Amino acid sequence: MDLSIGDKLGVWIKPERSAQSKPKPQAQAQVKESLLPADAVVRPLVVSALLTVLVVFSALSVIYSAFEYRRLFNDQQQLIQQWDEIQVEWGQLLLEQSALGANSRVEQLATQQLKMATPSPDHVEIVQYER
Repeated sequence: MDLSIGDKLGVWIKPERSAQSKPKPQAQAQVKESLLPADAVVRPLVVSALLTVLVVFSALSVIYSAFEYRRLFNDQQQLIQQWDEIQVEWGQLLLEQSALGANSRVEQLATQQLKMATPSPDHVEIVQYER
């Protein structure tokens, strides 16, 4: 018996009927058996659709994570720049504090603005603390 391409592949192809020949009951049973069940057609389509959705979701996740990485990296660089600026300002404030609090500056301001003078040794009294 010569099998058609559809029979070899397991796909049912409706044979052309001539007006003279009627299908035999045995041939009808063979044709019904060669039809693919609906589940065999639908399942691969559902799996393919599901895999396509998962691939698209994965691609969108990669795009989003790359975008978030760039945004966070930019934020980090801005924070590092702010940190550097604050460190420079802190160093300047420390220098200013040490300059303003230096003994020579305090003594100079006391003598010039407040008209204070260093007492002579005769005017200095040492007080001892007793318990």
